Amino acid sequence: MDENARKKREWVKTAAIIFLSVMLVLTFFSNTIMNYSLPEVAIQYVQSGTVTAKIRGSGVVESGDPYNIEVKESRKVASVAVHVGDYVEKGDVILYLEDEESEELKTAQEALEQAWQEYEKLFLSESTTAAGIQAANSNTSTATFRQQINNAQRAVTDAQRRVDDLQAQSNALATQIALTPKNDADMGDLQNQFNDARTNLENATYAEQEALNHLTALKNDETFYKTQLAYYNAIVNGDDAKPGDTETPPSGDGSGNTGNDKPSSTINPTAETGTVPPADNEIRSASEGAVPEAGGEDGTQSPSEAPVSSDESPASSDEVPASSEAVPDPSVPADVTPPSSTVPDPEPTLSPEEIKKIEEAQKKVDELNQKLEELWVQIQEATNAHNDTLAVKADAQLAYDRAKTAYENQKASGDTTDTIEELNRQKAAVDADLAKAQETLSDKKEALTELTGSISNAYGLQSQMDAINRAQEKVDELTAKSIGATVTADISGTITAINVTAGTTTSAATPVAVMQPEGKGFTMSFSVTNEQAKRLAVGDKADLVNAWRFDDVEVTLASIKPDPNDPGQKKQLTFDVTGAVTAGQTLNISVGQKSANYDYIVPNNSIREDNNGKFILVVTSKSSPLGTRYVATRVDVEVLASDDSQSAVSSGMLTGYDPVITTSTKPVEAGKLVRLADDNN
Repeated sequence: MDENARKKREWVKTAAIIFLSVMLVLTFFSNTIMNYSLPEVAIQYVQSGTVTAKIRGSGVVESGDPYNIEVKESRKVASVAVHVGDYVEKGDVILYLEDEESEELKTAQEALEQAWQEYEKLFLSESTTAAGIQAANSNTSTATFRQQINNAQRAVTDAQRRVDDLQAQSNALATQIALTPKNDADMGDLQNQFNDARTNLENATYAEQEALNHLTALKNDETFYKTQLAYYNAIVNGDDAKPGDTETPPSGDGSGNTGNDKPSSTINPTAETGTVPPADNEIRSASEGAVPEAGGEDGTQSPSEAPVSSDESPASSDEVPASSEAVPDPSVPADVTPPSSTVPDPEPTLSPEEIKKIEEAQKKVDELNQKLEELWVQIQEATNAHNDTLAVKADAQLAYDRAKTAYENQKASGDTTDTIEELNRQKAAVDADLAKAQETLSDKKEALTELTGSISNAYGLQSQMDAINRAQEKVDELTAKSIGATVTADISGTITAINVTAGTTTSAATPVAVMQPEGKGFTMSFSVTNEQAKRLAVGDKADLVNAWRFDDVEVTLASIKPDPNDPGQKKQLTFDVTGAVTAGQTLNISVGQKSANYDYIVPNNSIREDNNGKFILVVTSKSSPLGTRYVATRVDVEVLASDDSQSAVSSGMLTGYDPVITTSTKPVEAGKLVRLADDNN
């Protein structure tokens, strides 16, 4: 029992000793243990001194406007007549080339031979006609070809219009024959046919009048432009204005416009024609079963009511109003000769104002000629459109007359045998004319096809012959250069690079030599960070390092652009260099603001920034029972100037020798404990 009690006391005694020992160790080493858990920081002290807010760099001097001497052919170099740094005059020999055929000459000779083969192949092809060969040999102009095609196309269009007109007449007669009742049939169908024909005639008359109005307006525009053209031609040709003549260009046009170069193309839709659609009371009387009386009050027949005889063709019918005659084709106006676009040489006595007036008048002449060419195309189209409406109106007039005649004949006599026979006879005559017209149309189309084929042949032969001539000129040019050839300087200047040596072969892609033109400057460039570039501006003057080695050299910042190798992070500075330098020299320069003295200067890596602005972390100390503790304290600052390594700042909380944190092993926040690096203790 006593033994157990004794052992228990021994155990308690041992535990107490161990506990006290551990507490003693923790007490003595607590400061060291805590420090190992804190971020370790490096510090530097705030200093006063000078900050030179400049950026330093070096670059190789290059020609600001280099001139490349090139040889466009592959030629072997016999010898080089100059060296880098030599000054040469314009026309001095740079290289001597060996006398041999270049690869380009051989290629040109092959191209010439190929062009001849293509010409012979085209000449002997089945598609080439005698007419095409003759046209190619005659060197017929494109304008002549175009006129020939236009004439052939117009002939096809006229033949097609004739076929369409006769087909419409044949269809109208067939319809009339089908609708003409035999013996004493019901009059209802003839009544409806008569009313429909009358409506169609009214619509056709209106459409024809609209087309005529548009054509007339275009011709008025043409007259207006011709008047202006004559006025400005008189100025260009130097004709003196007669007494009383106006000194301003004519204004207005035939359609009532004034002061505009672009006349209106609209006129009164009822102008220049006396044709009026049939009156509404006649239509109403026809719809009620009564046919209007043939003729006017004096009992004579009006042109629109006179029946068409069996031997009359629709084209010669008196039913078409006199104002609706077909308009001649104005595609190539015969009364206008486009004036020469060459401005005559002013007389020596002309004043600058008169010369300027002539030049302005020539511009107006060119503009008016262009407008007239465009207008002639529009007049051609308007003429064709009007002729088409005339044909439609003639067909409608013919259908109306026949419907009216059939209606009146049937109403007068129940026996329609003679009427039907007459209609059949007329249809047979029209069908015979239609067959001839279709044959004519086929001939015109065939002629157009042959014409286009011969013109195509002519173009092909002419184009191939042009290719032969160009190839021959190239061969002649290269042959002349293949003997006794030299490469000379096109300008005066200094040789800055020679890229060939004797025995090497030139390449069109690489200049054989590079020159610095006389009187031209040099450039140099290097890259800086985006932050450094913000402190610079185009036009800043740079200072040379070791300036005593250079004489009258000036370096000026010319451009700030993204660095091609790192456009997101860097900028490329390009400087203009003038003075006694040569291409290839390396210059060390500094550029930026001048030096100044400041009270507080800190390292650049100590300056931090957040949403509240820029600040630094200053290390402050405080004593404790376990030792000295260090705290990171925030101090807001304003950066006054910076260079590559340090910045001048201002703050009311700095004393002049404050320790600022530059680096740390862990992120540091204001108010947190830190431990100093060993080299800062």
